[in-house]
Amino acid sequence: MTKKLKEHPVDSKCGEKAEQIVREIEAAQGQKLTAEEILKKTSEYLKQEPCLTTHLIDALARIPTPETAHLLMGMMEKMDEKQVIKSIKRTLYRLKQKGVKWEEKAPKDEPILKPPKPAEPQGYLGSIDATGSRMIVIGKPQPLRGLLVIFSIVNDLEGIQEFNLKEFSKKSFNEFMKDSLASAEFPIVTAPGAYCIHILKEAASLTQSLSKPLPQGYHDAESECKDIVWDYPAPLIYQYIKEDEVKDSAHLLKDSISLHKIVPFSTWHLAAPEVQKYATRITETQQSKIVLRPDQKEARLNAIYRDALEELFPEEKRFLWKRRLEEVAYILLKTGKENEARASLSAAIDLNNPFSPIEPNPFIWNLLLKSIYILIEEDHEKKEEEKKTSLIVTP
Repeated sequence: MTKKLKEHPVDSKCGEKAEQIVREIEAAQGQKLTAEEILKKTSEYLKQEPCLTTHLIDALARIPTPETAHLLMGMMEKMDEKQVIKSIKRTLYRLKQKGVKWEEKAPKDEPILKPPKPAEPQGYLGSIDATGSRMIVIGKPQPLRGLLVIFSIVNDLEGIQEFNLKEFSKKSFNEFMKDSLASAEFPIVTAPGAYCIHILKEAASLTQSLSKPLPQGYHDAESECKDIVWDYPAPLIYQYIKEDEVKDSAHLLKDSISLHKIVPFSTWHLAAPEVQKYATRITETQQSKIVLRPDQKEARLNAIYRDALEELFPEEKRFLWKRRLEEVAYILLKTGKENEARASLSAAIDLNNPFSPIEPNPFIWNLLLKSIYILIEEDHEKKEEEKKTSLIVTP
């Protein structure tokens, strides 16, 4: 008796993802997108998750159209692995059996010796702290010289804060990333090198818009990376979780309240100068000598909170926090926290719209309350300390 082999969970997951991509390809063909446009998107999926390749190629046999054949031939031009090319030819044969006809391209005369393709840069993204700062690391392969590594700290309000160029061997760089920069609280995760360069360029543009000089070495790095372009929409998270999967999801939006219990969100708060006047008004209301019924006091406090929400989060600030939530959603996904990533993305998408006066964005509402009461608690502790000091009798 032959024993049935147990399906590997990774293969199962890849198979499910491949099925999802096939549905997207079928929809794209229905929308009359060209094979080149579909190939560009499909290639990015396969670059990020190579395990999808054979699953996807086999599943494409279920879309018997000339466009599918052109897509497969375009994939074959980009592939080097014999096993993958064999799978493509097998699927093309199955399409022919189903009666699909297409015009095959004449083979191009290619030089015997091809110049080697430049290796893709390695990319790493750090999480975002309460001020909007994060680390970006990019390792660009240098022929016969290891890696040229770009270390930078960028801020979404200030641009590039720190910048450094250094050469590493591949081995020493990988050891450095593993031993020196990894942190449980603020992890650094792998990301497409082109996307990391895109984020760095965004920060450089912000630096210049603030009339600040770019750091020494930046132009050298820019020259090294001039041919590396991110051709897909930002932020990166939408390559993995589609907006429609989390948009208008009431339970995910509600779950975003709990994000404040985990890093990095547990460290996020608004700066003291931003919330000081609201903290003062709340303290005055709570300590008022005028006797207020509980419902009156609650109404007055809610009015202060809503004034703060409206004044501290105009459209520009909403979009700033939206981008932070999107970027951290990718970090969460890469560290195995998919549910939290979806909740973060749901809260981010909700920030496309002005706040509801009845149920404002739960993540931002809790961020505001947390920030105010952190300041109130600090002011209280400071006054208590001053009181103790004043009671000390000097001899």
